[in-house]
Amino acid sequence: MLRAVAFALIGACVITCSSSALSLSPEDEAARDVALQWLGVVDSGNYKDAALLISEQVRGSRDWTKYFAAQRAPLGHVNDRKIVEVKHASTVPSDPEFRRHAIVRFKTSFEHKAAAAEEIVLTKMGCCWELSGYRID
Repeated sequence: MLRAVAFALIGACVITCSSSALSLSPEDEAARDVALQWLGVVDSGNYKDAALLISEQVRGSRDWTKYFAAQRAPLGHVNDRKIVEVKHASTVPSDPEFRRHAIVRFKTSFEHKAAAAEEIVLTKMGCCWELSGYRID
């Protein structure tokens, strides 16, 4: 099962990674890559696994599976996704502790919504970025 998820993540990244004129630092690229890999799981409709990949610290803050079913599923498949910006913050509403956060924003076109904004919040935990929030408008 994990191997299948890993292959889905790699494939989704290849499909959804758009070239962009945005210049990113190596750390921003790492945050973007984690966000895109996770979005690949969401895009595949595997909402249960997507919820399990969210940081334990915020996983219980909402019923993520229901959120994805209500907010993401009606939009259909992804037509295009482009990174718009990567912002940094020391605190975010979902995590009041002082940590390094990256807020990665994408402009995304879906089958049933031509223009949407996706925001993924990542938290630096040791050496790695962990997903700690998602919003779609």
